[in-house]
Amino acid sequence: MKKGIIKGVQKIGDEKSYIPDETLVTFIQNWLHIHKKKERLTKDGEELSSKDKKKLRESDRMKVYILDNLVFPAMSNLTYFFEAMSASTKLSNAFEDELKEILDPRKSKSASQLSDGMRMSSIQFRRNNMSRLVEAMLDIPMKNYTVGKPVGDFRIGLMYQIFNIIGDKMDRLISHEYSMNQIWKSFWEDYQRMQGWLALLVRTSEDEPKEYDRKLGFEPIWNSNKTPNGGWDF
Repeated sequence: MKKGIIKGVQKIGDEKSYIPDETLVTFIQNWLHIHKKKERLTKDGEELSSKDKKKLRESDRMKVYILDNLVFPAMSNLTYFFEAMSASTKLSNAFEDELKEILDPRKSKSASQLSDGMRMSSIQFRRNNMSRLVEAMLDIPMKNYTVGKPVGDFRIGLMYQIFNIIGDKMDRLISHEYSMNQIWKSFWEDYQRMQGWLALLVRTSEDEPKEYDRKLGFEPIWNSNKTPNGGWDF
């Protein structure tokens, strides 16, 4: 498969936008096509042709290439970028407008109003950039649901991690504004209840990934010689 070009700013309608790498898009389409064809033929008791078997092998080989050269490097870049923003007030201030643009916090304030009947639903944020990413990462396939049985999908563990991160951030914000008064105490009690419900769900989820040949050790910014200015004085 020919490597595509990572394009810069594009136009979707009248809006400035970005599009995914052509190599990734082509791979996803080709992978789905050949695997669906194999599944259909297997169901009918038939086999792929020699040409299609070659396409299947190529698709599986390209899976490794796509992950190693597109997906995981993109994750590493994002992790480094946001850890740098978090670690440096100077960087965070300089990139504040761009951070708002990429993370896209639209509708958060209006959705938080008690009079909004949809305030507990995530559907109103599905056009927001970060929300699209998080929604897709946490979306458990329907095949993993069986009526009356616990769901063991690893994504429940991700929900628990995210909830605890949010809880820590909320604790800092609320305690800063309300100190240790009843508002903070009420928050903490409600938070522990929700944490308990998530802990109940996460008890059956997959906890540790199996051993993979590929080690995804994204280098933490604080252990890296790539720390901005080569140190913490920034």
